[in-house]
Amino acid sequence: MCRPRHPRLPSVHRPTFLLYGGAAVGIVALHLATNGTLGFHIDELYYLDCGRHPAFGYVDFPPIVPLLARLETGLLGVSPWALRVLPALISGILVVLCGAYVRRLGGSLRLQAIALLFAITTPFILGTWLFQTVIFDQLTWMLALYWFLCLVLQRRLRHWILLGITLGIGLEVKYTILALIVAIGVAVVLTPSLRKDLRTKYLWIAIGLMLLIWAPNLIWQLANGFPTITYVFSHGGSTGGIGAYLEGLSLLLFLLLPLWVAGFISLFRNRELRPIGIACLIPLVLFLVAGKYYYAAPTIPTVMAQGLVALAGIKRRQLRSRLTIAVAVASLLALLLVPITVPIVPARRLHTTGLDSFYGDTVGWPEITQELTSIYSALPPSERRTTVIISAYYGVPGALHIYGKKQLPGVMSPQLSDYFWLPSPLTATDALMVNYAPSDVAWMCKSARIVAHLTVPYQVANLEQGAPVTFCELKQPIPSVWPRLRNFS
Repeated sequence: MCRPRHPRLPSVHRPTFLLYGGAAVGIVALHLATNGTLGFHIDELYYLDCGRHPAFGYVDFPPIVPLLARLETGLLGVSPWALRVLPALISGILVVLCGAYVRRLGGSLRLQAIALLFAITTPFILGTWLFQTVIFDQLTWMLALYWFLCLVLQRRLRHWILLGITLGIGLEVKYTILALIVAIGVAVVLTPSLRKDLRTKYLWIAIGLMLLIWAPNLIWQLANGFPTITYVFSHGGSTGGIGAYLEGLSLLLFLLLPLWVAGFISLFRNRELRPIGIACLIPLVLFLVAGKYYYAAPTIPTVMAQGLVALAGIKRRQLRSRLTIAVAVASLLALLLVPITVPIVPARRLHTTGLDSFYGDTVGWPEITQELTSIYSALPPSERRTTVIISAYYGVPGALHIYGKKQLPGVMSPQLSDYFWLPSPLTATDALMVNYAPSDVAWMCKSARIVAHLTVPYQVANLEQGAPVTFCELKQPIPSVWPRLRNFS
C-alpha cells in the first residue's frame, strides 16, 4: 500500500493504458449502442426546456446541466441518442477513476483490473445512461474524492486548488454535493495534519474559488426568493425510509457488500486514510436522514478501492487468491441486472417484462403530441383562437416543443421551473388542462368538462397514461390563477 508522504506513481506502461482504455471504450460503446433504444425521458425533456430558457439557476438544480443539454443538441441535433452522447463519454471517465483510486492507493495492476471490472458492471454507472444531473454529479463527486485522496496521501497543497474548483463546479451541477463538502470539512477539522492547512493560503484560495464559481447561482437564488429551499421541503427526497434506503444501496453493491464494509473498516483503521473514510461515511448518514440512496453512490468506488487493497494485504496467499476470484465473479454476476440498468428492451416489450416501472417515462411523447394536436384541432374555431394548453407536469411542454411543429398554441406548466416561463402577454379565456380532472380545476373554471384521455402506446404505465384532458372556460386571466397552480414538488 502507498504510505510515503510524496509517493510517486509508476509511469503508465502499455498494458496499463490498454487495460484502462479498453474498459472505458467498452462502456462508452455499450451506451452508444443502446442509448437510442428508447425515447426522451420526461426529465430529459425538462432539461432541454430549461436549456431553452438560459438562467443562472432553476428551481430544482443549478444551471450547468441544462446549458450542456442546449449545447450538445445544438451541435448534434435534437434526438435521444444525441443528447445521451455526453453521459456515455462521462461513463468512460468514471470507469477510469475507479481504477485510478486503486492505483493511487498503491494497488497492483491486477487489483486495478478488478476495480475496472467492478466499474463496468456496477449498476450505478451502467444505469446512468440518461441525460440527467445524476451522472454529472457523480463525475464531480468522484473527481473531488480523487483530489482529496491525493491531498491526504501526498500533502501537496496545490491539490486544494483542484479540489476547490471541482467542488465549485459540482455546486453548479447539483446541490447534493453540499453533503460531500460538509464531510470533507469535518474530515479536515478532525485530522491534525489537514487542520494545519487552515493556516495556509491554499485551502482558503480553494474555498474562495469554490464560492466564486457558485456565486452566480447563489445570486439567482437570492433574487428569486430561494425557490430551491421551497422545492426541497416540498419534494421530500425520501425513497421510503431506512429500509428502502438500505435496499437501494444493496442493489448498487449487489454481491460486493462485504468488500465495501471491509473497505470502510480498513479506511478507519488506517490513521492516514481515516479522513477519506470520514468523507465517504458522512454523506451516507446525511442522505439516510433525508435523501435518496443513490445520492452518495459516488463514494462507493473509493471505499471499494481500499477494500481491494486491504484484500491484497491478507498474508495467506491461497485465501487471498480465492477472495480475489470471488470479487471478480461477484462483479460479473452484476451483469444479471443489465436489463434493468441498460435500455436493451424495446418500448413495445416494457410492459410485458415489467420494466415500464423503470423506463415508462421514455415512451409515448410523439403520440401524446399527436393526440393533443387532434384534441385542439377538434375544438370549434372560436374556442381554438382563445385556448392554451396547461399541463400538470413538465414533460408535455417539452414534448410539444420538439414534436409539435408549431401546430399548437401556447403550452405551459406550473411545475418547477416551468412556473416562471408564463408567456406575456397572455389573453387566453380557455385552457386545455392536461392531467387535471374537472374537480381539480373547478375553482378556476366557469365550466369544466373532460374532452379526452391520453393513451400511451404499448400499455406502458407512466404519468400520462390515461391522463384526463379537461376543457376549462376560465373565470379569471391565467396570470391571476397561476400562483395557486404552482407545483414545486
